[in-house]
Amino acid sequence: CLQLAQVCEHCSYRNAKEYQWQNKTIILAADYASNGIYNFIIPLRAHFRSKTSLNPIILLLERRPDVAFLDALSYFPLVYWMLGSIDCLDDLLRAGITLAESVVVVNKELSNSAEEDSLADCNTIVAVQTMFKFFPSIKSITELSQSSNMRFMQFRAHDKYALHLSKMEKREKERGSHISYMFRLPFAAGAVFSASMLDTLLYQAFVKDYVITFV
Repeated sequence: CLQLAQVCEHCSYRNAKEYQWQNKTIILAADYASNGIYNFIIPLRAHFRSKTSLNPIILLLERRPDVAFLDALSYFPLVYWMLGSIDCLDDLLRAGITLAESVVVVNKELSNSAEEDSLADCNTIVAVQTMFKFFPSIKSITELSQSSNMRFMQFRAHDKYALHLSKMEKREKERGSHISYMFRLPFAAGAVFSASMLDTLLYQAFVKDYVITFV
């Protein structure tokens, strides 16, 4: 019954639109079911949230999750999963991307190239760029392994502002800055982040007491 597009004896719906939820959905796209997904779901299903304010969560997974994961998932209300990929337009439509409040894209660790750092996020970037082209109004949050690849997110050809930013970014790199990407619009809007940033923030939060309140 947790599988979104699978007909069962309790439900005959085949896509997110047929459920007619009151609130917009949150879609999480990932290669496979990992323990990190629990950390994503728990704040969205905290005890202080009222039932009427819950957003349905749809996990778009490329691999079928194991029984233990599905058993843990069953304790959360309005959490569904389906087999699919953000590379496939039909899967996105079945998951209800037109009804989504936001789409969270986990880095494609299995299919991305591990040979070069510059290619580490290639499949993730191409998939998100395609989604951005078809659904430009959808709010997306993308995880990248290399912060330098943020310049490719929401890329538009012949964009004068982006060209100006690239020159500014180059100057910042020449000065030895490690946060040259901070002027990029996707990063400033919270549409992209790097896993290494979270590791740094977590360490700083433990070392410096005042950072916790600030964050």
